[in-house]
Amino acid sequence: MDDESNTTEEPIEFADFNAKLLVLDVLCYDLDVLEPYDADSADESDEDIDVEGQDDRAREYYDDLDLLPSHLSLVTELTVDSDLQVLQDVHPGWEGTDDRFDPQNWDDVLELPALRTVYVATRLPAHVAEALAAKGVDVQSA
Repeated sequence: MDDESNTTEEPIEFADFNAKLLVLDVLCYDLDVLEPYDADSADESDEDIDVEGQDDRAREYYDDLDLLPSHLSLVTELTVDSDLQVLQDVHPGWEGTDDRFDPQNWDDVLELPALRTVYVATRLPAHVAEALAAKGVDVQSA
């Protein structure tokens, strides 16, 4: 019997999709634990790219991707920056000139059990920086 079928882990629902994307970038691209969205293998049409340039299939793929507690326990570092690959999957060509991918709710990030370092390109909201510091998480400029 497959170990996967015996798992009792329940997927974690993120309160903020943008916070989930930060975690997914680590799991998909840094650690290769989860399969990232592959635009080349998707049957895309012009209807899949919305008015603002977002790839709706990529967004749906990442939104539906289950994150288990065992996945979250692997995340020791996060990067908060506009050039993350997962953000380019969701919005090809996005240059980071607005705050569309800034998390509004950081609770799920603050609850990452092994998080030790957060690299940031710009300042975090004061309450987030304070909460990370209280947990012993080092915040560094990216």
